[in-house]
Amino acid sequence: MEVRISVDGRDADFEALWEWLRSEPDIRGRLRLGSLPTPEGTMGSSTEVVVQAAAAMAGAGALWAALSRSLAVWLTQRRSDITVTVTGPDGRKVSLNAKRVTDPENLLREVLNVPVQAATEPVEQ
Repeated sequence: MEVRISVDGRDADFEALWEWLRSEPDIRGRLRLGSLPTPEGTMGSSTEVVVQAAAAMAGAGALWAALSRSLAVWLTQRRSDITVTVTGPDGRKVSLNAKRVTDPENLLREVLNVPVQAATEPVEQ
């Protein structure tokens, strides 16, 4: 199971998100960089963050809850006009604009299908 996160903004915005998530104790060690498909007629590809949980991981809900919290805080601290697109394990997507979204954590929890009790469960390492 994995969640994919892409940033529509400057390279510095993507790098800031990557560093932010790498410093999050509940997410650290579950991150890797991935590549988005190259749109037809363009050169090169965009990079995305992939957060991975083991397929049978009992604490996946807690991991997704930690990711939702962390992304929500990061988004609310942005000053630039960026959009983050999150694709959940089941393929559902949400795009969040840092200047226009009012409750990013609840939107992320919905896309990641985070049960309420998972918000307080520790993440299994």
